[in-house]
Amino acid sequence: MVIRKTASDRSLIPIAALILAIMLLTASNFTATSVNRVFAGSNIGLNSTSPEKTQVLPRTVILDPSTLLNLKQDFNEGNNTMSGLGLHALVLQASSLLNKKATSVVNKSELPPSGDIHDFLSLAPYRWPDPTKKDGLPYIGRDGKTNPEIYSIPDKRNMDDMIHSVTVLAAAYYLTGNSQYASKAEELLRYWFLNNSTKMNPNLTYAETVRGKSKIYSAGIMAGRNLTDVVDAIGLIQRSSAWSNEDQVGIVSWFSQYLDWLLKSNSGKEEALKINNHGTYYYVQVSAIALFLNKTNITRNIIKASIEPPSSSTFVAPEKSIAAKILPNGLQPFELQRTRSLDYSMFNLLGLFKLANIGQNAGIDIWNYKTDRVPLLQKALDFLLPYIIKKHSWPYSQVTQINRYLATDLLCQAIIHYPNRTGPYLDAYKIVSRNSTFLNIDNLSPTCHNS
Repeated sequence: MVIRKTASDRSLIPIAALILAIMLLTASNFTATSVNRVFAGSNIGLNSTSPEKTQVLPRTVILDPSTLLNLKQDFNEGNNTMSGLGLHALVLQASSLLNKKATSVVNKSELPPSGDIHDFLSLAPYRWPDPTKKDGLPYIGRDGKTNPEIYSIPDKRNMDDMIHSVTVLAAAYYLTGNSQYASKAEELLRYWFLNNSTKMNPNLTYAETVRGKSKIYSAGIMAGRNLTDVVDAIGLIQRSSAWSNEDQVGIVSWFSQYLDWLLKSNSGKEEALKINNHGTYYYVQVSAIALFLNKTNITRNIIKASIEPPSSSTFVAPEKSIAAKILPNGLQPFELQRTRSLDYSMFNLLGLFKLANIGQNAGIDIWNYKTDRVPLLQKALDFLLPYIIKKHSWPYSQVTQINRYLATDLLCQAIIHYPNRTGPYLDAYKIVSRNSTFLNIDNLSPTCHNS
């Protein structure tokens, strides 16, 4: 996985944080009833409507539906708090996207090895020409150093940009009911996923390829980790007039094929065995997409396995248990070999937080899974906390400044889910986000801003 902060990333990472932060705006207690209200009687091939006249919950799989409904009501009542103003900023950003040109995988000039321009193609970001070879081939690894050649193939950047735009537009539609936002989101989604002339084939076989090697690398599946934002965005516009039955049937077909590829391809099978952040985000994708497709047995099996005692495990092992990824003291040992191991520890933990959100919407509690007195996810954050706020020096490799977007995402979620530690997490949040208005807009939790 790559955590990088290019000019493009600075616009993309924060908006993912913004949408994730929506679920934090109003702390709501999860009950099985909320899941039943979202999924009971739903048909994923149809634009379903709720029998409730005033309590229509969005069909989201990571964001909490009840919290989103409360947020919408709060927004429409003219909330002028910091969080309310941040939501108005989101709507303004959505308005700026209404004239955006759609992009797709067919915009590249270099064909993937298959010869099919509809196949996604990207280069492994940490691979560079071998200076000992005349032609530089095959490329060699330089961990943590991004080769700018990756930007010569636009598929990854275009997909991230599409997800960014669709997520903003969908959130703005849900808040305002303005069909312009839903229509634009539908246009961008149709161009990327559905139109015969422009659609992406539902696989990531040629993501993160290496110049000079014909091998297919399973690590490319990480390029699709933000596709889970797309399924939540669809849940936000699904009841709009802009999103047709044809759209829904088409997108369900695309994600069904993609899920099948994740589960059955050699790349998917290999990625599923990894116990580091690659395995974490593989299971985030599989469980979220399966829940979107009403294949709840797949989702629940993954979530249940994550809170079972671990078997003996190695770096590559059929191991889903959180207790295998986090030591009793909170250390995440499988993230320490990287040159930016603090960033990777936060990134992996954020993936586990996402898995906990999916579990919450599937009726299984990961947030409070314990191996002793303290929930394991909380223990992992508490281990990182003194290093995030620079109270202590990180004893492992971290060759750059920490990724503050990861830190603020983790802290805002922890404030909601672990109220017994609200004070330290809020103090840490203020330290990490200090002198950064942009970050303050993106992380909209009133607990973070209004106390």
